[in-house]
Amino acid sequence: METLVTSNYQLVYNSFSFAVAALGIGFVYFLVSRNRVSPAYRSAVTMSAMICGIAAYHYWQMFNMFADDKPWNEGYRYADWLLTVPLLVAELVVVSGVAKEKAKGITTKLAVAALLMIAFGYPGETAEAGSSQSMIYFVISMLFFVYILWNLFAGEVGQALKGQSGDIGKKLNNLRYVLLVTWAVYPIAYLLGDPESFLAKAIGLEVDQSQTYIQVGYTIADILSKPGYGVLILGIAIARSNAEGYREA
Repeated sequence: METLVTSNYQLVYNSFSFAVAALGIGFVYFLVSRNRVSPAYRSAVTMSAMICGIAAYHYWQMFNMFADDKPWNEGYRYADWLLTVPLLVAELVVVSGVAKEKAKGITTKLAVAALLMIAFGYPGETAEAGSSQSMIYFVISMLFFVYILWNLFAGEVGQALKGQSGDIGKKLNNLRYVLLVTWAVYPIAYLLGDPESFLAKAIGLEVDQSQTYIQVGYTIADILSKPGYGVLILGIAIARSNAEGYREA
């Protein structure tokens, strides 16, 4: 990270600063919005607040580490994801319309897959650039990534979402595609962050550019998939609550 030229340094610095603000605001917003939904869906909104709070803390640590030119520790980012990614899939299950007797089992399977996806991604991220170890762990992590997406589009969650109609059905369908698009940024940033990867070489990235792409790419994806995704979850929870006759106090 110390090799960044001034313009790229400022870009990474500003992206971290913006992420801290966006995640902190998201944390407060979701906390005060819990009573807008019925008790059946409050856990989803609470999880959105938890996700933003956890991520805001880790981004604050990364911002300080980067701003003070301390040795870079990618572990902060992966510690964030180990806690928040399982919550992201769990809150989707809460508002998806999956039958209660199936929801717990589905949530457990998706949460375990999410944990394994992150756990295998970390050693690949920290491996020597261009090494076979980096790509092996990347492929293993992607298998769990594909499993989660398969479940959301064709598996049990996907089948439950297909049964939803009207405005709620549209919102849920949009939510799946938002998750797909934002999560797709992560493997792309992972590959661009390794200057020896086939993707980085294909577009001729230098080390300075590579580090900028990975940090800014991950940060944009985190903002979209945490507070941005949470706003969509809240909208679905409100729509479901209203449809079921709930009225705010």
